[in-house]
Amino acid sequence: MAALDLLDNDGADALTMRALAKRLGINPMTIHHHFGGRDGLIGAMSDAVYAQVRALENGTPVDRIGELLKAYHGHVLRHPALTMLIFSRPTVFPQQAERITNEISTLLAEVGLPDDRTALWRDILVDFTHGSALAIAMSARGLDCDPEEDQAFTMALTELLTGLIRAPDR
Repeated sequence: MAALDLLDNDGADALTMRALAKRLGINPMTIHHHFGGRDGLIGAMSDAVYAQVRALENGTPVDRIGELLKAYHGHVLRHPALTMLIFSRPTVFPQQAERITNEISTLLAEVGLPDDRTALWRDILVDFTHGSALAIAMSARGLDCDPEEDQAFTMALTELLTGLIRAPDR
């Protein structure tokens, strides 16, 4: 996707309808017509990127949460500018982000958490995943980090999920 390539390589400020249209050799109004503006384009890019993030079909709910968050972490690490654009534009909450959030909530409920704890743990896990990926992406380590092999994130996530399982008031 040309828009994602432009965003990943040149940053959020470079992602304009005019720049994208020039890259594609089309009129900027074509992009506006198709996506309804920049927010629509950001939503479409997000949905395309995060559609690939899925939990395992088998395994314990905790294992499935872990795999889902590792996949999500990898995508945020590959496309940090996209994540920052979503954060900076409250009107953009892509369908795939909503699906992932709902899937985490469902899996947390399967762990046996009450509703109020499910929302709390969902937010803790998602915020931790975002923070970890964005911190790595913004550091020198991000240049050499293979999203599939980020052992520091995996170890910390395992500790969080272990704490979740052992929480006495779950």
